[in-house]
Amino acid sequence: MAEIAPLRPGDPERLGAYRLTGLLGEGGQGSVYLAEDDDGRRVAIKLLHARFSGDAKARSRFAAELEVARRVSPFCTARILDADVEGDRPYIVSEYIDAPSLSEVLAAEGPRSGGDLDRLAIGTMTALAAIHQAGVVHRDFKPANVLVAPDGPRVIDFGIARALDATGTMSSTAVGTPAYMAPEQITGAPIGPQADVWAWGATMVYAATCRAAFGQDSIPAVMHRILHLPPDLGALTEPLRGLVAHCLIKDPAARPSSHQVLMQLLTLAGSPPRPAAGPGAEAQSAILTQGAEAAATDTLVLQPQAAPAAPAHPVVGGQTPIPSPTGQAPVPTPTGAVAPPAPPYGFPQGGQGGHAGPGPAVPGPGHSTPGGAWAPPQTPVPGGGPDAASWPGLPTTSPGAPGKGPGRRGMGVLAAGGGAALVALIVGASVVITQLDGDGGRRGPQTPKQGGEVRLALEAPLSENGEIDPGHAGFGTGRTLAKALFTGLMEVTKDGTVRPRLARDVRPDQACRQWTIDIKPGTTFSNGEPVDAEAFARGWSRHAAGEAGYLMEDIKGYAAVANGRSRTLEGVHAAGGVLRVELDKTDCEFPKRLADPIFAPVPRAAGDKDNRDYNLAPVGNGPFKLQSYTPRQTATLVRNDRWAFGKSKLDRVTVRLTESTAQQLSAFTGGLADWAAVDADDPGASPRLNDMKTRIGTTQRMLVPITKRGPMRSREARLAVSYALDRRQIADTVTHGFGRPATGLVSPAVPGFSEGGACPSCQGPDAARAKQLAQAAGLGPGTRVNLYVRSIGTYRYWCEVVRQQLRQVLGWDVQLRVVDVQDFTREVTGKDAQGLIALGWRPDYPSAYSVLQPLLGGDQIATADNGRSNYGGWRNAAFDKELANAIGARDEGARTRVLRSAEKIALDDMAIIPVWTDQWAALASDKFTGLDLDFDGDPTLATAARK
Repeated sequence: MAEIAPLRPGDPERLGAYRLTGLLGEGGQGSVYLAEDDDGRRVAIKLLHARFSGDAKARSRFAAELEVARRVSPFCTARILDADVEGDRPYIVSEYIDAPSLSEVLAAEGPRSGGDLDRLAIGTMTALAAIHQAGVVHRDFKPANVLVAPDGPRVIDFGIARALDATGTMSSTAVGTPAYMAPEQITGAPIGPQADVWAWGATMVYAATCRAAFGQDSIPAVMHRILHLPPDLGALTEPLRGLVAHCLIKDPAARPSSHQVLMQLLTLAGSPPRPAAGPGAEAQSAILTQGAEAAATDTLVLQPQAAPAAPAHPVVGGQTPIPSPTGQAPVPTPTGAVAPPAPPYGFPQGGQGGHAGPGPAVPGPGHSTPGGAWAPPQTPVPGGGPDAASWPGLPTTSPGAPGKGPGRRGMGVLAAGGGAALVALIVGASVVITQLDGDGGRRGPQTPKQGGEVRLALEAPLSENGEIDPGHAGFGTGRTLAKALFTGLMEVTKDGTVRPRLARDVRPDQACRQWTIDIKPGTTFSNGEPVDAEAFARGWSRHAAGEAGYLMEDIKGYAAVANGRSRTLEGVHAAGGVLRVELDKTDCEFPKRLADPIFAPVPRAAGDKDNRDYNLAPVGNGPFKLQSYTPRQTATLVRNDRWAFGKSKLDRVTVRLTESTAQQLSAFTGGLADWAAVDADDPGASPRLNDMKTRIGTTQRMLVPITKRGPMRSREARLAVSYALDRRQIADTVTHGFGRPATGLVSPAVPGFSEGGACPSCQGPDAARAKQLAQAAGLGPGTRVNLYVRSIGTYRYWCEVVRQQLRQVLGWDVQLRVVDVQDFTREVTGKDAQGLIALGWRPDYPSAYSVLQPLLGGDQIATADNGRSNYGGWRNAAFDKELANAIGARDEGARTRVLRSAEKIALDDMAIIPVWTDQWAALASDKFTGLDLDFDGDPTLATAARK
């Protein structure tokens, strides 16, 4: 309940027809009084300070706020009853709500749950949606500003209160309470309605748990967590949990609008928005009325709902339903508007030696206008990135269009032949695509057509200066382009098996150290130059001088080329159509490596690795050839009619190069791309949908124990960590359904490992067992354990979740040690290093050996300068023996069995603690057939065709 102070000397005793009885509060520009009307009904009166009575601007602002409050007040706020803004002492009379604040209720009664929490969610979001529709941003939404009245929650201290406390001008001033402030309020970026959506999410967490989502200790610590770490959602359950998580996305452009959240809540409450005639404003007002009614319904409870079977939904009240952030039920969004995609917080995993890529994209600003009113941008900003000037053709928004917010784009309706249309139904990064014929029916299978163009939205190559030759194609878009431009000796199929392409025969000697490769005759580069053994030898030597690393290091003479002492590989000999290769050690699975673009041939004009002209305009022998390329902007490929395996169905591939996943999705939903990769590393990535193309990836997330010293020396300590982890919660929290709990060191995508590894401690959390093992290791509560993490968003995000679990289960003092990427190896191999290392590892080719040997081989123990990857220093003679047996086995089945045995040895000793496995995901237009994800998560361009 509000505290009522007695009137002070100088306070008025009467204003108009109201008798003042007490003081409720005071701000910088006015006071709020308790009063009674002639019938004894209590009201609240807000009075402008006398010193502002002669200030025309202050009076005008006060009058404007009155008009805003009148539009808002019917919807879960304090109703406006009377006002006089023209007299000598301007005042506004509102309903007095004699009810405790939410913060008081929670302190007295504990967390809310069930229907109480659900009604609170709907009522408060109804109020925020009404406030936003009226052109106001609250900027200080928190439990103390929610009154828990008998007829439903009421939101106070907005609009009029803002006129009393501030200038009313929207700015980047950090007004608000730190625990509920959005990142943009902390950083000084412009503030829009999405800041209130964030505060609502944080308030719902507090209401459900009585704990702040980002802690309640020092202000700097809270602000740091808000900017860099995931929220602690505690016991908040579905379906509200997923919606709240979406509201707490760091990038404001990726959060749903208040209207979208409200409509999702109503749908989950079994009261989907009713059809309403009239323009958008009338439809939105009807939805607000429906929200206020629902908040006052005693029996209301949110219920999870299955995702719609078909994406063709009816238009409801001027709104088009769209899938929810949790994939539970459709969320309507104003016609012509779409929710922007979730922001990227992580980076694609490195292809060479499992190293991660460079830093994050920076979210773009919001938008504000003077006078406290928020207006949408005149031209949409894709994903908060560059302005729309760099995105020609994106649909623009009209001023004042309902539901348009920062970063929002028009509904993507893509023209198709025969009167058909592709309708994109979007929320966040979730997109469902269906193709409708002119009568609204589903179109049947289409016959592939020759010709046409596919448009890709891909992240710009991360190589220095944007080079796209095979020597710089370790992963990401560089690899995608290299596969389209070059065809090598071998090829990885979608299921991870390796088959010959230009290699007619690949033969080893008895020891698998000398290999003879017969090359298909009569093929050429796109410029007509022959592709022979010499072209392959030339390409290998060129690429060995670059970033070949683990893939080439055992070819004889590699070190000399890599160090610049030689220009050619001593162990590679070309004679006509035959290539002979000498290795420094046995490797019976050497052919598996040859599918990597690093082993592609190059023409004579390629020159050495520093020939930038060629690196930016490579001449290849693949299904396509490069027509044009502008680094970080666009690339255009056209069909290569000289390809050795016929002609591709497509005439052209155009690639829009972006800086983030958000921009890729913007291009897709804006009708500018037919394919957009979804970065499943992103903690804000879209939930998994049946219509989204997905496949299990090869990247494993893991914790590497430092076994040479410190608390992780003992097997019991390492097992304690493994049993303490709730892998399902980590995967779901961090990847939003893209990841899956890891049960082995090798991804199930690798042939022979589809059933996962034999890891009993990975099957599910067991707190009692974890504590028992920690006690056996002498590691009681309070034990300090370092957790080393690269200064990369993805790593920091999931490591914070791991830290919380280990603290909760074992009581350990887990310290995150964030290290710059360039200093990482030196830091984790230093003499004082102890604890755990966060690592993501992607094999360089589809083999378990490419995971187990570099990470755990006894000859791979890392130092500050040797480039090895056994960071934990683990060594086991039986394991090393099994690896040697495996790589010497000529039979594939026998090799797989031995590698599984080696993996079990490592898991039994918990040499590495698996956490989760990534998944590839992409959005693809169904105008094409044969366009799918390959084994590496790249689009299958060579087989794609128009329907």
